[in-house]
Amino acid sequence: MNKEYFAFDKNLNLKKSGAIRHKKKTKRENYFSLAKYFNIGYYLVTPLIIGVFLGFFLRGVTRIEGFVVGGIIAGAVGTFYNLFKLTKE
Repeated sequence: MNKEYFAFDKNLNLKKSGAIRHKKKTKRENYFSLAKYFNIGYYLVTPLIIGVFLGFFLRGVTRIEGFVVGGIIAGAVGTFYNLFKLTKE
């Protein structure tokens, strides 16, 4: 079964192109991607924990309650940044 593939050229004209060939992954690449996704828990939880503990530490030093909330927000932003970075790869 032959499939036809199309692509745009420089002038944005639709032209027929050849079949897309995918590079076959080696075992080593498969193990690396598998290891990366096993560590996803550390990528997501670590910034949140660091932000919370830093917020509690600053609250203890300065007696201002806003540092705990700020630490939670900073940890959540770090978590979403790591998730974005992970999905972009």
